[in-house]
Amino acid sequence: MSSLPPALVVDTSEWFLDEAWRGYVAPRHWRRLPPRADVALQRAVEVLASSGARATLLAPAALATRAPGLLAEVVAAGHEVALSVRSPQPLDEVPESERARFVDAWREERAALEAAIGRGIHGFAAVWSVPQPAAVPWWRAALGELGFGYDATPIAGREHEVAALDGRSGRARRFAAWRLDGEQPRLMGLPRDVRDAHERQLEGAAAELAALAAGADAPVAARLGLGVEPVRPLPPAAAPPLPAPMAARPPSAARPRLAVVVPLKDEAVGVPSLFVELELLSSALADVAACEFVMVDDGSADETWPLLERLARNRRGFRLVRHDVNRGVAAAIRSGMQATDAELVASIDGDLSYDPMELRHMVPMIADADVVTSSPYHPDGDVKNVPEWRLFLSRTLSRCYRVLLGSRLCTWTSCFRVYRRNAVLHLPLHNPGFLGTAELAVRVLRRGGTVAEHPCTLEARLLGFSKMRVLRVVLGHLRLLSLVALRVVR
Repeated sequence: MSSLPPALVVDTSEWFLDEAWRGYVAPRHWRRLPPRADVALQRAVEVLASSGARATLLAPAALATRAPGLLAEVVAAGHEVALSVRSPQPLDEVPESERARFVDAWREERAALEAAIGRGIHGFAAVWSVPQPAAVPWWRAALGELGFGYDATPIAGREHEVAALDGRSGRARRFAAWRLDGEQPRLMGLPRDVRDAHERQLEGAAAELAALAAGADAPVAARLGLGVEPVRPLPPAAAPPLPAPMAARPPSAARPRLAVVVPLKDEAVGVPSLFVELELLSSALADVAACEFVMVDDGSADETWPLLERLARNRRGFRLVRHDVNRGVAAAIRSGMQATDAELVASIDGDLSYDPMELRHMVPMIADADVVTSSPYHPDGDVKNVPEWRLFLSRTLSRCYRVLLGSRLCTWTSCFRVYRRNAVLHLPLHNPGFLGTAELAVRVLRRGGTVAEHPCTLEARLLGFSKMRVLRVVLGHLRLLSLVALRVVR
């Protein structure tokens, strides 16, 4: 292969897996972001057809379900389909204790692709690049056992190579198909230079792929002399998990009811994935609390309310509340509390800027508190992708509340909290917007209550736009702080 022109490898992984975004787009968001690998694959095939090229297309296994007909067209056009896999970290960083789980997933993903295209698959590639290995990487031994013929995982800082599992290697040109998709969503919660660099890669991408395709007359498998193989038998179905021991999952009577209130204002773009996240959350908290969900539409002007009605219609445990006009996030949380009689209430951000799975740690803490708040400004907390000027303002305001009230609380403005409902439901609330979260914390403390905090990571929202008017909120906090200093707020 090395004496021949480089083969062309087109990676059709999802648009949000741009390697430059690694560390900016947390893996927990991947399932929330709209999948568009099929769009990218279709456009890549069209460019290749106009060039008369034959290439290797790295495809995620999800396309076997979402676009099996398209995959079949790829093979019919003379291209090769290989498996593209993703993981929260590069393969060289996967702990040894987790490797068997990854290998089992690759076996099932390969089988899904093979069933869709009607032939065996030779190629494998991970999305994230890895350093130049000093020895044979651990996953290549696993690939050999699974029956793969070569590994096209990129190596950082080097011209792309393909490593055959029999020891040969060869050159390849690599292209990311997401660059052909100019209609992909625009992620807002990223540093501007990072986002701009991604968007610049969309410019002239079709022409670049056409140039790379010049002379690409054979896919990788053909270059390596690997013939067409039959579809391998599907892997045996995994044994169903054993029921959890009674000690691990208390009976429902022993678990508190937890109403999760989600205030929403013009969040139509994220509502479908939000429901998926909430159902996963309910399962994850099953041994901690019995969850129900109160979705509060705070005067949305987009399609948020019709979406809520449609998605909640056939789901148990979801309740809808609607404000005819926008009242503010604190008022929406209060309306959610009024719509339930659960003893515990959690409020989470509709844009999931905090990981709701942190409720596993926060719910048990309410046993010794009236309010448990997430705290990115805690020494063990963190903040990602939030502009420095906004952090400065927020941290400064939190320090002011801390000093005035003589409290150790580090974060005062978070909406991600767990409340003991009876401790806060009847407190006065003079600030129905973002200020209301700080006001509630002040009133709880002034009346002898307890506010505990759990260190969390705050991330800038990825989809849609923030509804906060920063200058108005800052001036409001200054006004509230003056009232706190005068002991008007009690």
